[in-house]
Amino acid sequence: MKYYATIGEGQVHYQREGSGEPLLLLHQTRMSSEEYSEMIPILAKTHQVVAIDLLGHGNSVTPPSDYTIEDHARVITYFLDILGVEKVSIVGHHVGARIAVELAATWPERVNKLVLSGCPWYTEEQRRALESDWKYHRWEITEDSSFLTELWEADKRLWGSNIDAKALCKILGISLQNLSSSYNIHEAVFKHDIDPRLRIVKCPTLLLSGSEDVFYDKLEPISRLIPRSRTQVIDGAGGYICLEKPKEFARAIVDFVGNPGI
Repeated sequence: MKYYATIGEGQVHYQREGSGEPLLLLHQTRMSSEEYSEMIPILAKTHQVVAIDLLGHGNSVTPPSDYTIEDHARVITYFLDILGVEKVSIVGHHVGARIAVELAATWPERVNKLVLSGCPWYTEEQRRALESDWKYHRWEITEDSSFLTELWEADKRLWGSNIDAKALCKILGISLQNLSSSYNIHEAVFKHDIDPRLRIVKCPTLLLSGSEDVFYDKLEPISRLIPRSRTQVIDGAGGYICLEKPKEFARAIVDFVGNPGI
């Protein structure tokens, strides 16, 4: 079921299904809660699943242009208060993983367990370079619609071994919904210094990645920074693991949340 909650910034759109231990799903950039559409019914068999549209994405309000990862994390605590959820396990994919880390570091009493999928991690030098890289700041919407082909090709490169054209159409549709937004969460990511936050994450954490995800090689450096963590790889999955391998990803989440073994 789809709902809206009202916070100080405006309305937040979310999906909620199932009962039991609460599980919060945070999507990646250019996506929305629809990224988890194949996984929600599976996870809802054992959990109360909440999938939120991050601010500036989907049907949620667009935040100010200087909105930070810390701001996104703070808003989620307000959102959880509205839902009456005191403590939650969090699944974050790509940018969603960065926000999940900030939540666990700043509000450890609110986070039960973490599943970080393809968590973006950069050295300070890489972050500085990416801050000035125009490709990550805005998609240029052109009159000849060539940007649509560019988006399609970019999403194909993020996919794993077996391209699903119908799923890519869905991804493209979600992307177009947010493309004209004045807010770009990439800028917040590049300004976010994650290393000190990773070091103080205390809850059990699963570091997961598809074998073909662009952030697959970040598993090792992140695992050295989070004390109570273990890693898992899903073969053949890329940057859209939620749609590529929904059953495998959901099973990894349920198994870990039920018995983290850390």
